[in-house]
Amino acid sequence: MRAGLGPAVPPDPGARHRADARTTAAPDLGIGIDVGATKIVLGIVDQGGQVLRRAAIDPWQHPALEDNLANLMDTLDRLLAPYDQERFFDIGVGIPGTVDPSSGVVSYTPNLRWFDLPLGAILAERTGRRVHVIQDTGAAVWGEYLFGAGAGLRNVVCATIGSGLACGIVIDGRLYGGASNTAGEIGHLHVAGSSLVCGCGRRGCVEAGGSGLGLVKVFRRAVADGAVSPVAALPLARQDARAIFKAAKAGDAVCLGAIETMVGYLALGLSAVATVLAPDALILSGGLSRERELLVEPLIERIKAISYHTVCENVQIVPARLGADAPLVGAAFLHRAPEFAGGPASGPAQWSGLARRAAGRWLG
Repeated sequence: MRAGLGPAVPPDPGARHRADARTTAAPDLGIGIDVGATKIVLGIVDQGGQVLRRAAIDPWQHPALEDNLANLMDTLDRLLAPYDQERFFDIGVGIPGTVDPSSGVVSYTPNLRWFDLPLGAILAERTGRRVHVIQDTGAAVWGEYLFGAGAGLRNVVCATIGSGLACGIVIDGRLYGGASNTAGEIGHLHVAGSSLVCGCGRRGCVEAGGSGLGLVKVFRRAVADGAVSPVAALPLARQDARAIFKAAKAGDAVCLGAIETMVGYLALGLSAVATVLAPDALILSGGLSRERELLVEPLIERIKAISYHTVCENVQIVPARLGADAPLVGAAFLHRAPEFAGGPASGPAQWSGLARRAAGRWLG
């Protein structure tokens, strides 16, 4: 079922009046799109990082990709309609997969199964606006760098702890993706002695034990070895990280032990990235970062316990401030990033030819 436009959060009482007046105004609003495996969130964000209006859709609503893309663009049109169109900056998109920011092409998204999709071209052709596309972890760290726990700092790492594990990186005020735009994939660092199978197919990755899905693997291994927990009596689909944390809060020893193991995996990966990059701040974000008492606080202690002393002394290890909105907010202001300020070939004029050639089958 298609989700309708959500209420403004927080409301912007003057938006409708200003839109109806259609007065020409200097740009003051960002447009962000946070693409997830189960939900795509679109939002209008002001220059203080506040989400004024949002919409959410199901990326799998239709069997055909073309129809889902059409749904995305129709929803974007409705989201922007009440506003004076001159108020908007560029469009920014965060993607859970490998992206080429210079071309706006989504190379691969494992959960959505998008391959070589020229999303920047498609959106630019439809909207007539410049479009910036980046990996979602890059969007999240940019949001925290501008408006969240990294505001005022120059070197920031933001770890997204959710179903998987990855980091977005800002070095000296610039987004860093490395030569292949995959920097920050710390979930696939190897943990010696671990035999847990990762979603990538390899054994021993940090993410195999240090993520939401990894927590479930750790729990199920304990149960297979004879541990007894009420969570094991739930249907397999409900034996998830949420159920494990809920049982742990009620005192379940098996779930508490699984979370402790997860903290150990996470600490190894995050200590490594903090030691190698020496950022001003290591920010803990993602859905599981809401679990402060059982996860975030023990994780910070564990990172400091195993890290080089300069990490303990100089790196701030802090929870994110923007929460789940970090990728949406960061995407909305990608035009502020030095990498995009000059305008890669993502504007409608530059994209039109490419869109007709490479994205013709998507645009119809």
